Amino acid sequence: HGNFSEYAPFTLLLIFMLELNGGAPQAIHGLCVLLLTGRVFHAWGVRKVDENLAFRVAGMALTFTSLLFATLGILYLAISAG
Repeated sequence: HGNFSEYAPFTLLLIFMLELNGGAPQAIHGLCVLLLTGRVFHAWGVRKVDENLAFRVAGMALTFTSLLFATLGILYLAISAG
């Protein structure tokens, strides 16, 4: 649960900031789908004692991808605004 409480709120906050700064609705929805898919994959990977590492790694990769693209989107909008 620690992993979820560290990354999910921060990523959601970044997505919210991107939306407030005028991010495209398709980008906002895409980032949310990436985050949700990543968290589901991660949960699926750690649900048993013998963890399925492939799902866990894919889940974290999708989570970090949504975090990275939300950050880049905010920076892009800030730079292009002047």
